[in-house]
Amino acid sequence: MPENKIKVTTATGRPMLHWVGKKPLDYVKGFPTQLVEVFDPLSQRSLRAEGKAISYNELKDNWHNLLFHGDNKEVLATLLELGFRRKIDLIYIDPPFKSGADYVRKVELRGLKNLGRIEEDEASILQQTMYFDIWNNDTYLQFMYERLMLLKELLAEMGSIYVHLDWHVGHYVKLLMDEVFGSDGFRNEIVWQKLSTPKAQTLGFGNIHDVILWYSKSNEPKFKEIRLAHKEEYLKKMYRFVEPDTGRRYRLHDFTQKGQGEPRKFGNKILKPPPGKHWIWSQEKIDEGLKKGLIVFSNTGMPQIKRYLDEVEGHRLSDLWTDIKPIGSVATERLFFETQKPEALLERIIKTSSSEDDIILDCFIGSGTTARVAQKLGRRWIGCDINKGAIHLTSRELQKIISEQIKNKETKYPTFSIYKVNDYDLQLLKTEAIELAVQHIGIQRTRTDRFFDGYLGKNLVKIIDFNHPLTLLDLQLLQDELKKRPDEDRDITIVCLGKELAVDSWIDEWNKKHPVNKIKVIELKTDKKYGSFLIHKPAEAKVKIERRDTKAIIEIQDFISPTIIERLNIDNKLFKVKIPDFRSMIDCVLIDTNYNDSTFHIIFSDVPERKNDLVSGKYEIEVPKDKTKVAVKIIDMLGEEVLFAEEL
Repeated sequence: MPENKIKVTTATGRPMLHWVGKKPLDYVKGFPTQLVEVFDPLSQRSLRAEGKAISYNELKDNWHNLLFHGDNKEVLATLLELGFRRKIDLIYIDPPFKSGADYVRKVELRGLKNLGRIEEDEASILQQTMYFDIWNNDTYLQFMYERLMLLKELLAEMGSIYVHLDWHVGHYVKLLMDEVFGSDGFRNEIVWQKLSTPKAQTLGFGNIHDVILWYSKSNEPKFKEIRLAHKEEYLKKMYRFVEPDTGRRYRLHDFTQKGQGEPRKFGNKILKPPPGKHWIWSQEKIDEGLKKGLIVFSNTGMPQIKRYLDEVEGHRLSDLWTDIKPIGSVATERLFFETQKPEALLERIIKTSSSEDDIILDCFIGSGTTARVAQKLGRRWIGCDINKGAIHLTSRELQKIISEQIKNKETKYPTFSIYKVNDYDLQLLKTEAIELAVQHIGIQRTRTDRFFDGYLGKNLVKIIDFNHPLTLLDLQLLQDELKKRPDEDRDITIVCLGKELAVDSWIDEWNKKHPVNKIKVIELKTDKKYGSFLIHKPAEAKVKIERRDTKAIIEIQDFISPTIIERLNIDNKLFKVKIPDFRSMIDCVLIDTNYNDSTFHIIFSDVPERKNDLVSGKYEIEVPKDKTKVAVKIIDMLGEEVLFAEEL
């Protein structure tokens, strides 16, 4: 894709929050995209063969939903380049909260409910770290600022954006939203009670709520009011009267409001309203109400109006949401994704702020809740995440929903495609690699230091992002940090995947001049002691495929995931885990009956309905009469893929 600089509108709202390194986005450019997978159960084959992302103009009359694997800043820039500016009707994001925690997805092998558990520990046998929520304040604010600016560019004029946060950074992000969207774009701060009772803590009041900030571009965004059913206690108290002849329940409502009013005729009586009040009905309406029996008189002779229960829609929804419960431990929608939000929460937001066929965007898709609810409600959707495990989880659950919708003839959007943006196809999930490095090296993580990641013995530890080598710029940042700590006398250990050539001479010179704060580097690519875990042994499968007339007979004869075996035995130090059925390691099986060696079109998927069910492993699938290539993609419980293809 040729470089194309895209202008980003300047944020001019007030107040403006300032931080070290604040830099607005002036221009962005799109990034290369590659179509890697299509779920196409109805064989519509509507996507272009070359596998690049499709522009909005090409999609608008022949829509398929979009799931992007990549950094969301780069994905949002690419969407702008593809013509999605002002085309997104509703944005919901659940970004990192700067909580200082690691967020994990709990993974339990299929069919082995009690494998690897001990009585004192009821956690799942595998935990996959999805992302680290450890930031310094300046970095976090810049991260959010850039993404909010891009989201504003994508949002339609009548669209809304909802940002889900908690007490850690909700106040900071509100100021960012005021700057990017303007304070007049603020609609509501919604308080969602996520817990009924607070978790144990040493001091202070227990936190049981999150906040959701709702902003819009227009002063009149799309909004459809939802009414909630009245609680029985309220009905018994307020609608306590019953008409004997009809059995209709009703309440009595005051007939006056504040203001100045004239007397009205009630039958043969002329009544003045109380001082400072006026009658709420005109004379004509009063006459009609008397005929219909809608007006009754109190003991004091004042008129009152009957309000029937069967004519009441319910009470208005406030900005305090206490009726949506968190996902329980036995909930059917639970996916063991630590930050997963309940579908009822997204359903309320999507129903109130969008219409059928609108485009919904979530660029922190996580477990895929936004996409699942949008799919069920007949909306179009776009999702994005940098973690491959999140992309796989989202795809898997959507396949089940769409398959059920097709069976019931309930969907207009049965197809979605997965794109890779700027090549984030890492052999190891980035966060997983860092977590494994911490375990193998023996680093003690810290949550309180804004710069260093932990300790190794007496040394401070700095972990360099595994997406790039250790550079002179990283060393300069380290030097700048140490200048701020003149009393720091500990040595430094830097952990990196690789390093630039100039790094060694810089460190040698530094160590000669500094009796303290000496620097040591653990380069995992070359370190025999600490880097062994990076030797990635891919999963292997033995698959038999043969043709019988117009059908392919497919059998998965064996499968092994060395990563799962190793992690099981690391996490279960008391014994070596034995897996009696290799299918326990398989999360799902996908089949393409006409594979073109680049884009995988999912014609058939075996996604077990329940967590404890196994994939079949044996399939009989219709294939073209002519020569074709059948491909089988096996995805293990950690999201690693094995592809086996054979011409028939």
